Amino acid sequence: MLDMMGLHVQLLEVFPKAIKGMLAVYFIFKVLDFGSGLLKTWKGVVDYSSRVMRDGIIRWIGELVGIVFVLTIDMVLGLNFFLTGFALSLFIYKEGGSIDENLKAIDVNLPEAVSEKLKVFNKGK
Repeated sequence: MLDMMGLHVQLLEVFPKAIKGMLAVYFIFKVLDFGSGLLKTWKGVVDYSSRVMRDGIIRWIGELVGIVFVLTIDMVLGLNFFLTGFALSLFIYKEGGSIDENLKAIDVNLPEAVSEKLKVFNKGK
């Protein structure tokens, strides 16, 4: 009988500790972004739109497909997860900017040192 939990643990052992940590941070930031976006609707800053939520969920699924794609390229080409680390870094940075933007919309200001670093991402907004 196939031990799915054992297979799951073995699969995770393939990834370096840094990549596992970045994946955890990415998922935590995704949850925080989703939650802070909901807070914007509850506060009345923006109107709830199922289309916007659906598009966000579709975009997240697309990001997950992209991460799996980059992980596969890294493993096949033996790039020591360089591309995966780079891609995850960009996704984490993007989520940080979105969380900052959502918090500002509900009148929560992060320390200036954090906001300054995230401002680069939000220049076009």
